[in-house]
Amino acid sequence: MIQIPIVRQILLDPDSGLIPYLSEQLQTQRFSHFKAQFGFHVDEYCTQVTSNDDSSQIQTKLLFTLKLSIVIDSQTASSEATLHALEFQELLDAQIIRWSQDNEKLLKPISEIKGALSQLLEIPFHGGYVPGFEITRQFYLIYTAGTTGLSQSEEPQSSLHSPGERTPVSGQYEVINSNGKGTGLEVTSISGHPFPPTSEPDQSYRLVDSTKHKNSNK
Repeated sequence: MIQIPIVRQILLDPDSGLIPYLSEQLQTQRFSHFKAQFGFHVDEYCTQVTSNDDSSQIQTKLLFTLKLSIVIDSQTASSEATLHALEFQELLDAQIIRWSQDNEKLLKPISEIKGALSQLLEIPFHGGYVPGFEITRQFYLIYTAGTTGLSQSEEPQSSLHSPGERTPVSGQYEVINSNGKGTGLEVTSISGHPFPPTSEPDQSYRLVDSTKHKNSNK
């Protein structure tokens, strides 16, 4: 049986992962008057070895960034719209903290969340542009890294990536539906650039053909 990597369990596990947890929370009554979509990326990480009398542990610390798009009714005044976004941000932060307190795979709960709130602007949403805000939330995830059964060649091809997440490898990515099946639609995405919005909610991307670049001097 292949052991699932710890970081994948922390972020994507259907029962305890952060991303499924937040997706579920956004569907609850407390978030019912908000419309949002989000992606994520890692800004920095460090790995260190700590030891005690019994054994050594490999600990990983990730600076994790959520980037959210909040849709606002076009008839809402700018000041009221800003309050709407701030209310969403506070509710979201509370859910992130609560999740970290209950997640046994983290060495310690999240103690601080930083981020930014954009000005009211036109944001991409489900294939179009609507008035709204971009919200970023940054926090550290600290966990003990475990061994994985996945080889390095298996991981990139099987990974699913959300709209807005930074592209890890340049190449062709197929759009995957909410059931995990390929749609036959493909996009080209460049390493470091965010994946584009999908035409339908709960879709993701999977690498099908990486691009190999050659450096040339003119």
